[in-house]
Amino acid sequence: MVVEIILGIAPVFATYYLTALGHGLFEKSGVLNLAIDGLFIVAATVAFAVSVYTLNPWAGLFAAIVIDALFGVFLAYVTTKFPVSHGAVGLSLMFLGYGLGILIGTPANFYARAKRLKTTQYVFAQTTLSETLMYIIPIVLGILVLLLLNKTKLGAAIRASGENPHAAAALGVDVLRTRLIAGALGYALIGAGGALFVLAWRSGWDPKIYLLGHGWIAFAISLSAGRHPLVTILNAGIFSGLVKYQYNIQTMLRMSTEIAKMLPFIAAIAAMVIFNITPLRRILAPPASLGKIYYKEEKTV
Repeated sequence: MVVEIILGIAPVFATYYLTALGHGLFEKSGVLNLAIDGLFIVAATVAFAVSVYTLNPWAGLFAAIVIDALFGVFLAYVTTKFPVSHGAVGLSLMFLGYGLGILIGTPANFYARAKRLKTTQYVFAQTTLSETLMYIIPIVLGILVLLLLNKTKLGAAIRASGENPHAAAALGVDVLRTRLIAGALGYALIGAGGALFVLAWRSGWDPKIYLLGHGWIAFAISLSAGRHPLVTILNAGIFSGLVKYQYNIQTMLRMSTEIAKMLPFIAAIAAMVIFNITPLRRILAPPASLGKIYYKEEKTV
C-alpha cells in the first residue's frame, strides 16, 4: 500500500522537481525568472502536440526541452544585454506562453479527437519501472546540478554572475555567455518537467491548462528550498503528495472542493513565508543581484 502511494506520486514529483530544479539553476545566475508558469505551459503543450502528431512521447519530450531551452536563452539574453526590467520581460513571456499554449494545444487536441487516439498511443506507459525511474533520474540530475554549481568553473561563473555580475566581469567572467548557458540548462529542465506533466502525470491536455498554476507551485518549491538542489527534493516530495492526494485530504477533513483545490497554493504561500521568517533565508540566501539590471558601464557613457 505504501509503495503504491509512493509510486503514484512519481510523475507529479518528476514534474515539480525538474521544473523547480531548472528554475533554481537559472536564478542562480541572477536572472529573475517570472516566466516560469507560461513557459511550463509551452513545454507541456508542445510535448502534447508533437506526441499526438508523431505518436512518439519521446519526440514530444525532446521538442519541449529544445523549445523551452531556446526561450531560456532568449530571456537570459534580453535581461542581460539590455537595461530592461527582469520582471517585465518575465511576465510578458509568461502571458505569451499562455497564448501559445492555447494556440498550439487546441488544434492538436482536435486532431487527437478526430483520429480517436487513445492516450496510451502518445503518452509514456505507467509501469513500476517507469515510475521508479521518475524518482531516480530527476534526483540524479539534481545531484549533477549541485556538482555543476559547486565543483566546476562554469558553476562558479554562474554563482558569481548571480552575486555580483560587475565584479564577475572584472575577474574575466563572460556574464552574458554564462547566463545564456544557465538559461538553456535551466529551461531544458523546466521543459522536461512541463513535458512530463502531460506525458506522464495528466496523460493528456486540458484546454484550461493556463489556469492550473503548476509552474507557480514549482516556483514556490524552489524558492522555499533556497534554490538548493537537494533541499528542493524534500519540498517537491511534500507538494507532490499534497497535490496528488488533495481530494483524499478533502474527504478526510470534510472540506469543500473549492478549499481542497486551494490547498497547494495555500501551502505554497506558507512555505515561502516560513522560508523568509526563519534562518533558512540566511543559510540559503538568494543571489545578491537576483533581478537587478546588469548593464556594462561603457554602454552608459
